[in-house]
Order: sequence, then C-alpha cells, then structure tokens
Amino acid sequence: MQLDQGAKAFQEEALELLADAENVLLALENCPQDSGLIDRLFRAMHTVKGSGAMFGFDELARFTHEVETLLDLARSGVVALSSDVLTLLLACRDHILKLLACTGTDAADCSASDVLMNRLRAVAGGNDTRVAAAACGPPAAADKVAATWWVRYRPLPGTYLTGTDPLGLLDELAGMGLTRVVLHADHLPGVAGLDPERVAVWWDVALIADVGEAALRDVFMFVEDDHDVLVTRLSEVALRAADLDEFAAILGPTGWDETPVVLAAMSGHVHAVLARRSPVEDAGTAAAGEHPAGVSSSSIRVESGRLDKLVDLVGELVIIQSRLQQRAAASDDIQDRTLAEELARVAARLRDETLQIRMVPIGSIFGTLRRLVRDLSGELGKQAVFETEGGDTELDKSVIDRLKDPLVHILRNCLDHGLEDPETRLAAGKPAAGAVRLRASHESGEVHIGITDDGGGVDMARVRQRALVRGLLAPDEEADEKRVLECLFEPGFSTASAVSNVSGRGVGMDVVKQVIEGLRGQVSLETTFGQGTRLTIRLPLTLAIIDGMQVRVGREFYILPLSSVVACQERTCQGPAVPVDSIPWRDRLTPCVSLRALLGVAGERPRYERIILARVDGEDVGLAVDVVVGQLQAVIKPLSDIYKGLDFISGTAVNGDGGISLILDVSRLVRFAMGTAAAQP
Repeated sequence: MQLDQGAKAFQEEALELLADAENVLLALENCPQDSGLIDRLFRAMHTVKGSGAMFGFDELARFTHEVETLLDLARSGVVALSSDVLTLLLACRDHILKLLACTGTDAADCSASDVLMNRLRAVAGGNDTRVAAAACGPPAAADKVAATWWVRYRPLPGTYLTGTDPLGLLDELAGMGLTRVVLHADHLPGVAGLDPERVAVWWDVALIADVGEAALRDVFMFVEDDHDVLVTRLSEVALRAADLDEFAAILGPTGWDETPVVLAAMSGHVHAVLARRSPVEDAGTAAAGEHPAGVSSSSIRVESGRLDKLVDLVGELVIIQSRLQQRAAASDDIQDRTLAEELARVAARLRDETLQIRMVPIGSIFGTLRRLVRDLSGELGKQAVFETEGGDTELDKSVIDRLKDPLVHILRNCLDHGLEDPETRLAAGKPAAGAVRLRASHESGEVHIGITDDGGGVDMARVRQRALVRGLLAPDEEADEKRVLECLFEPGFSTASAVSNVSGRGVGMDVVKQVIEGLRGQVSLETTFGQGTRLTIRLPLTLAIIDGMQVRVGREFYILPLSSVVACQERTCQGPAVPVDSIPWRDRLTPCVSLRALLGVAGERPRYERIILARVDGEDVGLAVDVVVGQLQAVIKPLSDIYKGLDFISGTAVNGDGGISLILDVSRLVRFAMGTAAAQP
C-alpha cells in the first residue's frame, strides 16, 4: 500500500519508540523489577499498537497486542521478567520493527507472528483471563486511545444568515465523547437591544474523546475560515469527568483575549493531575511514550534531505559573502565595508546555527551497540559488560550514520578476539565477565571515540608471523609495534584459525579504517598483551565545513585541515624541488614533502619555502609550500566522480575571489608521497 503522510509520521514515531524499548529491555536485565521501566515499555508498546491499527498496520497491531498483554501481566507481578523472557521480548521488538517496514500483509510475516505469539502465551501461562482474551483475535482497527481536548469556538454575529447553526456544531462535538460546555454571554445585550438574527455568545468545550485533531476540526470544516476556532490537545491521555468539571470552573469567568493565560492554567492542572496518578494508571491510558502530558511540542521533525539543502544554501551564502567582503576591502567606501562586516557576522551566525541543527548525540546509537554486545557475547559463550560514557557528545548526523558500521566491526573484534571465555579469565585472575568500554568526548575541536577492552590483548608474535606470510612485512624488516599493528588494517588480514559466523574472513578492520578516513578522521590502535586493547578514533565535528590553513604553491591554492597542523617554519631553497626530502625538527630529521614537486606545479621555486609541520599517524611530517595565506573556515564541495582516483584530495572550496582551493587529505597525501618516493630508483 502507498503510505500517506500520517502513516509515515507514525513510522518515524514508532522507530523512536522501538529504539527506546530496546534500551529499556536491556536496562531491565540489571533491574527486572523496576516498575518505572516496565511501565515505560508498556506505554511504548501500547502506543505502537493503537497508532498502528489506526494507520492500517493490522498485523503489527495484532502482534503488538499480544506483547502488550504479557507486559501488562509483568507490571501486575504475574510474570517475572527473567533473562529468557527479556530475550523473547527483544525478539518480539525486532519482529515489530520488521512489520513496521512492511507495506502489506505477508503470509510469512503472519506465520512468524504466530510462532512468537505462541511463545508469549506459553510464558504467560495461559491461565490469566487477559491472555485468553488476547488469544481471541486481533484488536479492532478502531482501537484508539482517548485524549483530552479543549475547543474554543466564537461564531460570527451573522452566522444565522449563512444557514449555519452553532448549536448543531456543539451537538456534533458532544457526540464524540464526554464533554463540558461553557457558555460565554458577557456581551449579550439587554432584551431591548437583542437581535434574534445575530449571535452574541461563544463557547468553550472540554472534551474527552478517542478522536484526533483532524476529526475535531472537521466539525468546523465549513466555518473555520470565517469563525474563530481554537483546537488544543490538553493531554494525550484521557482525564476524568471530575477534571472536566475543574476545566469548566477555570473557563467560566474568562474572556477570549485571555486564551494564553487560560491555556497555562489548564496545562498546570493537567500536570498536577497526572503527577498524582499511579504509574500503572498512566501506562494504561498514555498515548505517547514518556510524554503523557503537554499542550504543545517544542520540536518538529524535518527530513534530513531538507537540512542538507539548507546547508548547501548556507554554504553558497558564505561564499558570496566572502567574495563581497573581499571586494569591499578594496573599496574606499566606508558604508560598503560596514555592510560587508555586518553581513559577515550574520552569515557566520547563520552558518553555525544551521550546522548545529544537524548535530545529534552519539548516544543515539548506544542502544544498538549495547544490544550487539549482549547478543554476540551469548553466541560466543562469553560474559561481557558494556559501559558507555559521553553519550551527549554531538556529531553531524551524516557522520553518525556512517560511523555505526565501523563501531559494530570494532565491538565484534573486541568480543571475538579480545575478551577471553570465563574459564580463561578466572584462571588469569580476572573477573569472569569482561568489560568493553566506549567513551566519546570533544577534544581540540574534534570528537575522540575510545573503545577499550580488558581482554588478552593482541598477540604481536602471531600478527607478525601472519604479516610475513602475507608479504606485508619483509623477513629482515625490523618493524616496531606500531608498524605491526598497522597490518591489522590491511584488507583480508585475519589471525583467526577458522572461519566462523563472527570472524575469520579478514573483513572488518580494513573497512573501519576506510570509513574513518573517508570521514576525514584517523584511527589508531594500542595493546598490552594479557591486559587489553584500546582503539581510538578522531573525527571532525561535521563534513560540511572545515577549519583549515590556506596555502599557495605557484598560482594554485590548497587547504590543509587545521587539526593536523602542528607548527610552521621556513627554509632556504637550494636546487630543484624533490618530492620527499628531510628537514631538522626538534633535534631530529623529519620527512618533508614538497607539494610543488609532488603535484607538478609549474613555475620557479621561491628563495624561501614555508614548511607546515603536520601530525600524520602519530609522526611529524613537513609540507613545503610557497606561501601561507592564513586560517579560514571553508565550505566543502565534493569532487566530480572523474577525480575519485585522487584519494588525497577530499574536496574543494571556493575562494573569496571566485577561485578554487583543493582540500588535501594530509594522511593520504603523505602515504602517496612516500609510496612515490619508494618506487623511484
């Protein structure tokens, strides 16, 4: 079936609820009797079921109703949430996720639902009346959740002349649920001035009904453009009749212009009422996860594609502003310069705010990783505790989306290659359960992600032997630990003695390095045999803009990421430039790459060269250029597909004069230079 906007919105909301449900289920393993967590899980499933039925996801609603029934027994204390039950509920959550993606009913999906439903009924014991009721069939498609509404309606004085009956509209509202109607007749004239053909009153209606806002507005479909109609959802749960009486008392002495004050008073009453309710009662009537009350939402959903377009437009604005500022600087007109400076400030603020919109906390993917550790440790017969820190560290959404797979590969390696089985750990004097820690933090304008385990560490002798067999190391090469560990990132490299479902094919760490470097990041590995391993990832905050240092070689401009720059110095030029030579730096000879020679830039070599010292893979490397132009923030433009082979160029940026600067990937540029130098006789 073709999904409408409402169904798509439901899918997005359900994805968030299911992600939260997964986190709750994993948290319940440590505290299975936490009533707050159980109620939170129940509310999520209740919302998914009710909204799913409303938008035509009948199989999803049928299956989720069974899950909800079991959770109702759990919160009543009838069923204990053991590890096996939580495993079953996690499987049910995965199945709901699959049903959510379906656009129609599939026999295989229904069959899978039946298998899981039978397991749920077996856990419930089958002797509870609620289980028997659930087994009778799916919930009705009209199984909606009642909410509490406030409708404020003021008709035009000449309403009768158009054939509209305001009382008929109020009767239609009354037919939708439990109501309290308040008549406002403050401006009703005396008998002498009364005009029977004009409406001089208006109404407030407090309503509890299992309908949506669209249905309420449909009542006023033919008059809403001319009459004053306000529809407000006071609570996403159904309050009591006594609460409607309270609302009527609040609404009675108020005027139309006091709507904001009235709204605040009624909202305060809703919060007070719900605060007095028990968690079980809330869970039975809540319609939206952890947000049972609220008159309005402080956030909206926006398609990521629209944000990408907005960032592109802001980038174009920054480029135009830069060009305008450069022209204004060459002008003698003070007003032009002032306007250019003001535009620069506004453009900078707009750029920063726009990029901030795309930032999301890295903790949004912690739930998936925690589930991976739980399932995989059980599959491998190991015990693991997954600890996280810095979940509020924010990254660009595009970075987060591409970071998930590398983190999955890393954690799989931690569990399979790093952590030992419980018997081996106990024999070594370690706890039976290994620890895997993920820590994220902001450092020096970058995001650093560290993944550590307290396992056996990397067997350097075994890695070296495997590298010799693969030809990655020469037999007479005196490779240090860092050089040996770099072999783990080579395609096809594996130390596993046999292929399993988890590892052994040499696919994993090479993908990690490829993706991280594609994000303009760096990855490093440290290990201590018998104690554990630490892998560190350094990433830029965003892929849309770069803090860089602009340099010039000949007539060509280049940008180096500022995060890689350590220092600057200069030297006197002698003879023709060579791709790689050396310079003295900190009492030692350091490799130096000449961009002029390496990239074949035409023109004469200057008398003095500027050397940019950059940090590459933990080592200092010099980059020889003609001129250091200065620091800047550059909007990154991708290269055309025909330049994909130049992996040391990560993009382009438009200069203030309309020219182009190439953004260099320093790590790959240095590797390319070293490889070129090694290939020459």
